[in-house]
Amino acid sequence: MDATNPMQELIDALMNLDKQFPARLLYQFSDLDTAQQEALANCWRNVPLQRRQTFLQDLVSLAENDPMLMFEPVARVALADEDTDVCISAIDLLFDSEDRRLVPVYLRLLSDHSRSEAVRAAVANALGPYIYMGEVEKLKPEIQHEIEDTLLRAYNEDESDLVRRRALEALGYSSRNEIPALLRKAAAMHDDLWLESAMFAMGRSADEQWESTVLENLEHENLQVRIQAVHAAGELAVKKARKRLLKAVDTVEDEDLRKEIIWALAQIGGEGVERKLDALLAASEDDEESAFLEEAIEMLNFTEGNEEMELIAVPLDGSKAKDEDEDSGEDTEFEEEEDDLYGEDFDDDEWEHYVDDDDDETDDDDFSLEEYDDDRF
Repeated sequence: MDATNPMQELIDALMNLDKQFPARLLYQFSDLDTAQQEALANCWRNVPLQRRQTFLQDLVSLAENDPMLMFEPVARVALADEDTDVCISAIDLLFDSEDRRLVPVYLRLLSDHSRSEAVRAAVANALGPYIYMGEVEKLKPEIQHEIEDTLLRAYNEDESDLVRRRALEALGYSSRNEIPALLRKAAAMHDDLWLESAMFAMGRSADEQWESTVLENLEHENLQVRIQAVHAAGELAVKKARKRLLKAVDTVEDEDLRKEIIWALAQIGGEGVERKLDALLAASEDDEESAFLEEAIEMLNFTEGNEEMELIAVPLDGSKAKDEDEDSGEDTEFEEEEDDLYGEDFDDDEWEHYVDDDDDETDDDDFSLEEYDDDRF
């Protein structure tokens, strides 16, 4: 072993169960390069399970508190882990990556019934943002449809209600014709867990047809259903919810619900909201609450600014304003990460199915998990 190699020192500390892993070293796992990721992958299966679990949990906690930390290279290695907790932590770390090369890996995990329901549910949840990417044309339509088809199959066939509900929530982003019927069915099942999932999915839909259903559940007796209804009211900017939320923010005792109400008001905007948020901020004696209220006020300013811009942008004759960038010719496709780190069973032709034409160039020296984990599924 080369004691002068910083990465080797990190690996040695990771594998040494006789000593607690130094917290200061966790930060050095941020933004690993390809060679460092390869070194970690080579030793990963030799790291004791308990250390792998706590290590990933610590990285998740750090990433939640500091968005500048980038543990995705570690997560790509851990995603192949057979342990449920490790795999779920890896999915958490990769949740915001928007990396299209993860799609086939996620689809395979979702369809693998030898994996726990917790893993399948986590990966179903992680596929939701990719449907959104498809809806805003950052993902090939055929890939979006493949994701939707796999989630629909999980919704219809998986033996776990948890997986089925997570699949429905992910499908909330989809504009497929069959989705509204599924949401109506879930909302009518007289099951609070399914109703909670329906509220969550409706909030993702950007579809005003759900406004009445959301309004009906703003005072639901089940706290989690009520939280998701409030969340959906904000996401859908349901203006009819404003007065009820303004009244409720002063009376609710649950902190999570109160935060959802505040954020929903910031998303909805309108009469009385700015005054209420300013008053809450002035009365706040907690630094964390004050910071949250300041963020909510920023969101409100954004919301109100967008409404003003919409009024300006619509011509008096009602005709559609021409997008200034419509003919700019600028490439708005999602920029793919350069590293080809997800090899497994996919050859170059298969990967082309998941990336755009301008994403084909890869470094021949890029690390691929295929070399180290041919049978992880």
